[in-house]
Amino acid sequence: MNMRLLIFGDVFSPPAFLPRLRYFCSYFLNKGYDINLIFEKFEGERCVPEDIPVFSTDYYKYKRGVRAKIEWVFKFLLGLFFDYKGYFFYKKSQQFLSGKNFDVVFCTSPLTFPLTTAARVAKKNNIPLFVDLRDIPEQSPDDNYYMAHSSSGFFGDLITKIYKRNSLNRRNRVLKMANGVTSVSPFHIQTLSNYNSNTHLIYNGFDELKFIPEDVKTDRFTISYFGRVYNEKMRNPGLLFEALKTIGKKREGILENTVVKWFIDENSKAVIEKMAGEYGLSSLMEYCDFVEPDGLSAEMNKSSIFLILCNVAAEKRFFGMMTTKFFEALGTNRPILCIPDNKDNLAQLIRETNSGLVTSDVLKVESFLLEKFTEWQKTGMTKGLLDETTRMNYSRKQGAEILENLFINSVKNK
Repeated sequence: MNMRLLIFGDVFSPPAFLPRLRYFCSYFLNKGYDINLIFEKFEGERCVPEDIPVFSTDYYKYKRGVRAKIEWVFKFLLGLFFDYKGYFFYKKSQQFLSGKNFDVVFCTSPLTFPLTTAARVAKKNNIPLFVDLRDIPEQSPDDNYYMAHSSSGFFGDLITKIYKRNSLNRRNRVLKMANGVTSVSPFHIQTLSNYNSNTHLIYNGFDELKFIPEDVKTDRFTISYFGRVYNEKMRNPGLLFEALKTIGKKREGILENTVVKWFIDENSKAVIEKMAGEYGLSSLMEYCDFVEPDGLSAEMNKSSIFLILCNVAAEKRFFGMMTTKFFEALGTNRPILCIPDNKDNLAQLIRETNSGLVTSDVLKVESFLLEKFTEWQKTGMTKGLLDETTRMNYSRKQGAEILENLFINSVKNK
């Protein structure tokens, strides 16, 4: 059954390139579906899949200077109280949508916009609406999920409170009218099910066409980290450094044949350099730039251990954080070390899949490193323990099939 999909989302731009949505688009295109995309205009590279009609427009007319600041304040206040941005894009998109018919409206975005625009289009045309939320405010303890540049003081706190309340209310109204909702972790599903009982789990997953296990021998025992290290509270490698320092004192020859490779940005590099220096491990560190999507699988297959860093258990906690890099590590079937154990969905899934070690115990980290080093010493590589059926259960194809079945059943029952 080939369908006509209208998709509202974020722009396909670096450095993230929206791998989840890109895969969905490719999957449905290969199935012969007709797809149209709507998103806000973006200054810079726009990596949209070929053969997809796109509508995008600027929300802000002025880019800099006093007029730009005045326009921003004016539209912010209109958006705060009247959802002006959602209405603006709805009106602007009408000419693009004129004369076109769709079977499903699909909106995937971490933010309130473009949810309300998608809901307006679906309601006007009596089309099933499906919502995919990659992130939700409830996962984060900080209000900066809503406002990246919120002000302090009485009025700043008041505006943030109003913005938060209105954004959640708008999101929840859309969820209640949606034919179905999908999200990325058990925590997200549990939260969103309060507003829509037809809520389904689709993990971020890995692209099974790109992330394939390969036997790659390396000259050194390689521990690899891909991503960002925001700070020591949210991403903390202390347990790894402590274990490496202890191993260096107990066992000769191991650290001389070990490298910890960080594929990170400059801000993250500053955090790691400081911590590595404090542990006397600076010589083990190797810093690399972010890897383009097409090169990730090759680098991951060179990893003896794939490192995942979680937030330190504290009063403020993040919930349901399921980094895409974890699933890509499953795709290449690399042994995973996840520290510290924050007892969240990711830690539980690593244990369920037997894909590595999750712990807050430095002695267990030390034992895991020695075990994997011995394996590498014998064969020049390490291997994950996933069987092929389990590995493919976390592919993006599996998620796309779930989404497709939701679409088909909705259209049949319309």
